[in-house]
Amino acid sequence: MAEIKKVGVLGCGLMGSGIAQVAAAAGYTTVVRDVSDAVMAKGKAGTGKSLDKFEEKGKLSAADRDATLGRMSYVTDVAALKDCDIVIEAVTEDLELKNDLWKQLDALCPAHTIFASNTSSLTIAAMASATKRADRFVGLHFFNPAPMMSLVEVIAPLTASAETVRAARAFATDCGKDVVEVK
Repeated sequence: MAEIKKVGVLGCGLMGSGIAQVAAAAGYTTVVRDVSDAVMAKGKAGTGKSLDKFEEKGKLSAADRDATLGRMSYVTDVAALKDCDIVIEAVTEDLELKNDLWKQLDALCPAHTIFASNTSSLTIAAMASATKRADRFVGLHFFNPAPMMSLVEVIAPLTASAETVRAARAFATDCGKDVVEVK
């Protein structure tokens, strides 16, 4: 499995923008995708405010704030995530919507790309089965607000390979999170 260098995030709402901020702050090139420029502008502004608060509290330097923002890009085209090593979904809790996005990405992304959902209410297996990469599909549940909360659950369905679970755990740990694995 390839090393995770580039992160894709589906959704730029509260959770998606928070997850993207966490990934970018950890040094990952991060591409955030949402359906409209207006939604992305709101998410981008929220990320800026969040980073400003960290800077004001002395938890982040101005240079680190700027570097984090510099590692983030915003797009409306799903195809812009085609070269990501992991794609984390944080869109509306609608299985049909999620699975439509997963099917699109499954056709675009290379075989090594890990898919992860941030859902806390839908089954990971129901999403994994919509793809041809059930072995590279996990849950990666960040808690709200993602930049502040230290816990991340790695949800490992029976179909996920041990290598995928290890890579998801390593990614979350690299993002500074305390990781617990759940079935």
